[in-house]
Amino acid sequence: MGFALVQAQAGTPPGGVEELIGAGDAALDRDSLVVAGQALTWQTTFTSGSLTAVPLNETSAMVFSRVGGTGSGQWHERFARGLGHRMAGEITVASVTAGLLDEAAGMAEDSEMLGSAIDGLARLLTEVEEAQMMEVSAARIVADTLSTHAALMGALTDQQVSERRQGDFTIHTVRSTSAGLPRPALERARARVGLPWPTRVENGLGSDLGLARWCTAMQAHGHQMWSRLEDEGILVTDLWLRNHPVSQG
Repeated sequence: MGFALVQAQAGTPPGGVEELIGAGDAALDRDSLVVAGQALTWQTTFTSGSLTAVPLNETSAMVFSRVGGTGSGQWHERFARGLGHRMAGEITVASVTAGLLDEAAGMAEDSEMLGSAIDGLARLLTEVEEAQMMEVSAARIVADTLSTHAALMGALTDQQVSERRQGDFTIHTVRSTSAGLPRPALERARARVGLPWPTRVENGLGSDLGLARWCTAMQAHGHQMWSRLEDEGILVTDLWLRNHPVSQG
């Protein structure tokens, strides 16, 4: 397979690999469907092994197969796509800009605002780098899932966490029950579980990076994240965490 288009059968973001099919009923292996589903879940480019998926919208993604070993082109690709690298570049640009503003008369407020942004980015960069390097902690991922649900749904009547083993994975399931959010709002919340800075205010930014801080680490260790809705206003996120994390390159 050079590339293939994968779509969600129901026309909504997939809640599991079984909800995905190849365009035109093309027969695709499970690995291709999984990486496409993760790209749709996180709404960002997702790589696992030799496969990379790029989301086209909330319900379809293109999957590419990369042939070859760890040549210079692949190392460059891994370096360039790293969130830490991109953020380091942003910090550098902001730092230079702040320095120039310091030299300009009458722009102290702009300089102060940029300085604050730089500090925030620096703290976030440190956090992301730690998440990439450390052994992924299930407890921390679950805690961020709980807080992400709360940020997206507002008032809750209940939150529960359960776990079960399935093959090479331990599946941590987080269920959050809304205090009265209508179904369309719950659908929109479900589609935003993997997006950064979760908040009830659509097109707004929350106060915490949320579950999105684990996207890079979950790619690196071969984990998965899926979200779905159940009856009675329940948002469910399944965290498929490998019992023995593998390095995905």
